[in-house]
Amino acid sequence: MDFFTIRINIDGTDSGARFSECFSGQDLYIDSGQSAISYSTDGKIMDVLVGISGETSHGHKYPDPVWGDGHERLTEGIARYVVEVKEAGILSTMLSRKYSFASAEDYEAVWKLSLRLLGTDEAGLSARRTRMSLIKKELRKYLQQSAFVHLDGLIAFRLREYRDKLDEIIDYAVDELLLDKQYEEFIGLLQYFVHFQEPLTPLVHLMHKKDQEFVVLDEKFTSIHIPAGGGMVARIDDQELEMENAVVSSLISLAPVRILIHTPWPEMQMISTICRIFGERVEICSQCPQCTMFHQSERSRDQCT
Repeated sequence: MDFFTIRINIDGTDSGARFSECFSGQDLYIDSGQSAISYSTDGKIMDVLVGISGETSHGHKYPDPVWGDGHERLTEGIARYVVEVKEAGILSTMLSRKYSFASAEDYEAVWKLSLRLLGTDEAGLSARRTRMSLIKKELRKYLQQSAFVHLDGLIAFRLREYRDKLDEIIDYAVDELLLDKQYEEFIGLLQYFVHFQEPLTPLVHLMHKKDQEFVVLDEKFTSIHIPAGGGMVARIDDQELEMENAVVSSLISLAPVRILIHTPWPEMQMISTICRIFGERVEICSQCPQCTMFHQSERSRDQCT
């Protein structure tokens, strides 16, 4: 019989019940059939005593101290407890220590995105399994040498690879916040530029082919050539704005009074961006005769190719 003590710092949300839940289906019992888990706590620290018999689920005896099925179930349960109960708090502490934010709103945005990245979609579940594997690997090494583990100490000082994964999540969330801020600032500057720009073209038709492909036409539905290569560079108060997207660059160069976007996909990000930049100048069309003719022509062309 092997006995292990797991010591856990608790904050009012952790409990023996939460720990037990993480062992559901693990079948950790001693030979007498009694539960292998017992608890003692002073309200701040909880000691969990786990007994593992030499009998495995396959009916084979493992001579002590060989690592058996019960030990594997123990590491599985502890890893689940870390990921499902402790992880959000670990992430919050790491985020606060690593970054200083200009506002509570910025912190909240990064925090919420970080939590989503820990989430329950398919990609999140795969990443969660990876984190659990890293915890289990370190637990195996540690528990083969010691029957006592202070879990919070183990997390802080031994689970480096696991913490690196959380670091990656935090860094990604912060990068996304910075990109969002840069995007908003860029859109704001373009709006400012367009607002004071002298109109040059009465009407531009923007025919949406697919994805990011558009055809730019004048008021007579005659094609307007979009230069290939790099985007236009505008100067606003000595700040250079590089517009890599050829369509947005061309629209700003043409300075239209009105932009009529013909598209069956008005919810696309590119169209939303154009609407934000040009505001009331933009109208969306999806069913006019020109729309029908254009998209029929495009479908026929695709079939021929």
